[in-house]
Amino acid sequence: MAHSKHIPAELRNTAAERILEELTPFVVVPAMGHTKLDFSPFGLNVPTRYRIDPLRIDNAPFCHQLQQLDGRTFGPEGMPMDRWVFFDCCYMPGAIFGFGRHVDRISDHAREVLGVPESYEGLVPYSMYIAIPMATSGSWMGHNLASISPLLPEENLKSLGTVTKALGLKCFGTQVFFGATQWASKALWVHQKFGPLDIHTAYTPAHSEVQTLTYGFHASDAELLGAMGHPNFGFKRPEPDLWIRSGDVTAMMELQDRIEAGERFVMPTAPKAEGEHLLVPIAGA
Repeated sequence: MAHSKHIPAELRNTAAERILEELTPFVVVPAMGHTKLDFSPFGLNVPTRYRIDPLRIDNAPFCHQLQQLDGRTFGPEGMPMDRWVFFDCCYMPGAIFGFGRHVDRISDHAREVLGVPESYEGLVPYSMYIAIPMATSGSWMGHNLASISPLLPEENLKSLGTVTKALGLKCFGTQVFFGATQWASKALWVHQKFGPLDIHTAYTPAHSEVQTLTYGFHASDAELLGAMGHPNFGFKRPEPDLWIRSGDVTAMMELQDRIEAGERFVMPTAPKAEGEHLLVPIAGA
């Protein structure tokens, strides 16, 4: 275990501190994309051996473990990625930032959960954040946030998803971020940690899941450090004007009509659980 004295000063007293003491960062990007990334986000150095080129055959086992992580995270929701999606939508146009533990240090339970074969050697990915650059310079679209933390509660890796996303956005040089998630997704608790979220769509028939909201925020250092709980950074959060219940398609469509008419809205705070549904707060912007 690393000692906290090796943790960069900017990341001390944040949720990242515990994660960095336990896990090792990695980045997956083709060699030609190295010049566009910051391999020392907030002073955290990504070891050269864990700057992984997905185009190399010898990195195929690691890429397989990324797919295993994705399957454990999104398979139960019916949205796991095929290998070609990883390649065409993630490896080539985008980048992946994550944390892992060396196979020699993982538990039998972790090996079972992540489907790690006995022959595997190297780093086992515990989390990953995938983003893709957009046509507008400095804007990135979030593609996938996966964390095995909920399935390994005994490892006490709370906030692994938040820390992975925050450091990933810093690594990618993101200035403006966009993402899409479902109204019923527990990931909303992670996303709202980055401050009030600008809502761009509330009902999205162009997506295979029409009950998807598209959101965004400015990814300044203050926002990223604030998301990780840095005591010197916080957010002004307006009071909600209404709450939308996940599954209430009529309310989603009504909000979409108002957005298309020119009104602006944010998701100011965290959702509330209501049985099998979520109540998602919405405020005028």
